[in-house]
Amino acid sequence: MAANVVAGVVSNVLWSWFSIIKYQRSKKPWAAWPGLIVAWIVLAMSLELLDFPPLGGMIDAHSLWHLGTVVPTIWWYSFLIKDAEQDISGDRLKA
Repeated sequence: MAANVVAGVVSNVLWSWFSIIKYQRSKKPWAAWPGLIVAWIVLAMSLELLDFPPLGGMIDAHSLWHLGTVVPTIWWYSFLIKDAEQDISGDRLKA
C-alpha cells in the first residue's frame, strides 16, 4: 500500500511539474491541463479515502469516485491530442 501511495504522489508531482513548465514555455491554456487533471483526481480520490455510507442506499463514495474519473479521462485524451498536434507542427520532430 505504501509503495502505491509513493508511486501516486511521485506521478502527481511529476505531471504537475511538467504542466507548469509546459505552460510557461508555450503560454497555451491547454498546457496547464495535466496539472488541473491531477488536482481533479486528487479531489476525486478523497471520495475513495474518506468513505461514507450510501446515500439513500444507492450512492456511496466509491460510486462517486468512479463518476469523478469520467471527465478527467476525456480531458486527458484531449490534452494528448493537442500535445501531439503541437509536436507534429513544431520543430521538435523535424529531421
